[in-house]
Amino acid sequence: MNPTIRPASMDDLDGVVASTAALFAEDAGERDPLRNPNWPEQHGTQWCRELLSNPNALVLVAVAGAGVGGHLVGNLYDPSDMWTVARAELVSMYVRPELRGQGVGGQLVDSFAEWARSRGAASLQVTAYAANAAALALYQSRGFAPLSITLTADAGEPPTPTNHG
Repeated sequence: MNPTIRPASMDDLDGVVASTAALFAEDAGERDPLRNPNWPEQHGTQWCRELLSNPNALVLVAVAGAGVGGHLVGNLYDPSDMWTVARAELVSMYVRPELRGQGVGGQLVDSFAEWARSRGAASLQVTAYAANAAALALYQSRGFAPLSITLTADAGEPPTPTNHG
């Protein structure tokens, strides 16, 4: 089964929402217990509808057989007072487990990069969980490199200070 990568349409809405739900289930289940795994069921349809009608958004699907086997969502941001160049952010990507390792994720990322460059983006950005080694390897194979690191801490009891001297 060799999936086809193409822009999503409103006909793909249910498949994109289902793919987003699978991503949330995996991330919330394995990588981020603070993430609401039910968000796609509650808000995914509206979010995807808005994306599909937004000229600065890209929604791609990997079509395998009769269904959506994966998706990618990207946004383009124009230069602003804060940002000196146009930039594109890869917001969301998921490939069903049975399609992984077949180049589908790479095709989605390459299509995103081509879309972003064709619209004048000078920078591509993606955020991935540090524990998601496969995603990090994929993005790095496509030229992404760490720029910043987000550190998190439980806001419960304050930690005991340590001497770093």
